[in-house]
Amino acid sequence: MPFYSAYTASGYLNNNLQELLDQKDLSSFALSKLASLSPTTTRKICADSRYIPSPDVLEKICLTLNVTPGDVLGIKSTMELTVAVGSGVFSG
Repeated sequence: MPFYSAYTASGYLNNNLQELLDQKDLSSFALSKLASLSPTTTRKICADSRYIPSPDVLEKICLTLNVTPGDVLGIKSTMELTVAVGSGVFSG
């Protein structure tokens, strides 16, 4: 099984699946049935925003929800955390 890194040069990949399901008023279980995926798979993706689904799973999700991969996946910048730590906000 290939490894999909969640980290990029400017931040890390995250999935927005739970937000998409909330907007469409669907549960992860309902998505699993509609997309012919395991309920465990959809629950895992929704529970962990840093979990990146395989290309096959991502394709099924996109086709089922009528969205693009860019709607499901995004990049969170690590710059915001670096600035906050460097500002002394988190110093003790």
